[in-house]
Amino acid sequence: MKLDLRFTARPLEDIWCDTVVAFVFQGRYTQENGISGLDVKTSGGLTRLLKKGFWTGVDGETLLIASEKMIRADKILLKGLGAPSGYSTENLSVRIGELAGELGRMSINDFAIRIPVTEESEPEYCSYIESACTDLVDSFLAQHEDNDDFFLKILVSLEDTFIQGLEKTIRQLKEHFMSKLDYTIIIDRTNKN
Repeated sequence: MKLDLRFTARPLEDIWCDTVVAFVFQGRYTQENGISGLDVKTSGGLTRLLKKGFWTGVDGETLLIASEKMIRADKILLKGLGAPSGYSTENLSVRIGELAGELGRMSINDFAIRIPVTEESEPEYCSYIESACTDLVDSFLAQHEDNDDFFLKILVSLEDTFIQGLEKTIRQLKEHFMSKLDYTIIIDRTNKN
């Protein structure tokens, strides 16, 4: 398996890929979820789903919708995290494992993802990113360990402030992946506009 892992300050709606993945806290689309821009680009479609109760972000709930060319990706996958008070690296790890299985069953191997940050998680946010990346890649590796030609492309959308502090996380990711697979890890420092 080969991995192309990129970190970018570009918002999900501006990333070219097959699918954008956003984790959402129950009952709200906010900047901390990183999907307020997705909601705007879909003309409030995500908010309408929330208000109708069709999809609310209950812990573990998943919704896949077509982007209908409103964003650069073909599909939008939303994964519920439940109440913000239950947000932890452990909870995120469980949801990442579910997500990897869902993406694998849909044959999606080119996606952008946004890991939410809360006021409580902000001091340890890089550990959330590291945990999410290792869990995702390890799950795909388990699914495709016999396929040397399988190519996984993950773009992680972050706020600018977190891009600056990723060096330690990158070192730890490289150490984790070193003997497991061929990889590139890139920080996109270009202006998001």
